[in-house]
Amino acid sequence: MLNPLIDEIFELILTKQVWQVHTLAAQLSHQGAIATLDQSPERDLFKRNFLIMNALYQLQAQLKPQNLIISTLHIELLEKEIKHLLVTSNNLRDYYLDWNNYDTSEQQVEELLNSFWRRFKVTPKQHALTNKKYNELILKWDLPEDFTLKALQKRWRQLALQNHPDKLNGCAEKFKKIKLQYEQLKTAAR
Repeated sequence: MLNPLIDEIFELILTKQVWQVHTLAAQLSHQGAIATLDQSPERDLFKRNFLIMNALYQLQAQLKPQNLIISTLHIELLEKEIKHLLVTSNNLRDYYLDWNNYDTSEQQVEELLNSFWRRFKVTPKQHALTNKKYNELILKWDLPEDFTLKALQKRWRQLALQNHPDKLNGCAEKFKKIKLQYEQLKTAAR
């Protein structure tokens, strides 16, 4: 199936040297080329990104593949072909070119997002948790043992609002400690 966003995206990448998926999405929305695709915010985001990545990979196939660099954080149309260009994973390209993946369930979208954040969030060694410390933090933060990233983020926001130094009873040291704990717990979220 030919993606209707191909022409819109091609025109955009001709106007600016480097794009990112989220900046393309924002510009396409601003131009009215892409509307709300799902009532669920997570599925809407997934579907927007899917359509954009699908269009980019279709466009790449229409051009010389070496002329279009595609990654979520760097999309660039090159003037000259580069012979030794780092090639994007075939698995990723195949995933986005398979239209069966467009209508992914909300649970699958949440799993994909959590997986994405776990892969790209590298925790420095000094932030690593022992099992004992992990269990203590779960109790202290009043989280279930199998907490999700979404539940952790909600709890983090509650604690941050209570302890932020700009608040009446806030404390900078306590806020920093909670922020560190949050970073430690994020690596364990599902």
